[in-house]
Amino acid sequence: MIPIQLNWRRRSDGFELKVFQRSDGSAYKVAQPRSTRTDPIFREAINLEDPVALHFVNCNSDVRFIAFLDRFGSLEGEINKSGIDPALPMVRNLSRRGRSRAAVESETQSRRPLNLDELENRRAVLSGNIAMTNPMAKTDPTEKVHYLNKMIDTADAIVWPSFVYSEGSMRFVLKADTLYDFMVMEVAAIHEAGASATSCEHCHRMFLTGPLTGRRSHARYCSDRCRVAAMRVRNAAKED
Repeated sequence: MIPIQLNWRRRSDGFELKVFQRSDGSAYKVAQPRSTRTDPIFREAINLEDPVALHFVNCNSDVRFIAFLDRFGSLEGEINKSGIDPALPMVRNLSRRGRSRAAVESETQSRRPLNLDELENRRAVLSGNIAMTNPMAKTDPTEKVHYLNKMIDTADAIVWPSFVYSEGSMRFVLKADTLYDFMVMEVAAIHEAGASATSCEHCHRMFLTGPLTGRRSHARYCSDRCRVAAMRVRNAAKED
């Protein structure tokens, strides 16, 4: 697996959940940055033991979306295609092609809200493409290639081939432009490595098994914590 790197920023003071009403009376939710302050973060994917993409697809509530944003940062800093009322600052879905990184980064420093419906749409797309790795899915290889290429193309994923020098050696890496690009490349790497996605029998969250994941192909639980918790539930049932 070619290492994937990301130099990114996250909000120093995190996000807060806010609910607003549209002019037609319907409600929508946004994640509002608490401040414009940011901290730099660096991520590198050299295996599939703990992909950021899995943290994202396992966001099954507003609270988990907020926690994800607090920990990893905004996906692009410019997500919003849902038609928020004009009274609110808009986050345009701007193409990054042909624009300087500095121009994009200057926009991400604002306090524009992130629409949770759009985050859910992104989550559903990545979740579906990861789920295709499950052997039970029995996806035709040519169909899988079609969907993966469509995912990368639709995401407009930008990665930069680069050589880096560290610890006395030179490496070839792919540098992702945004956090979402980074996650898209992780999903591609999951398929390329031949790893499989499954659901934990205890917490029902998606996790990976097989090559580069650090788990056996027949693993039933996403962690030792869930394995022990499931064992306690079985023992309690026997005692009853």
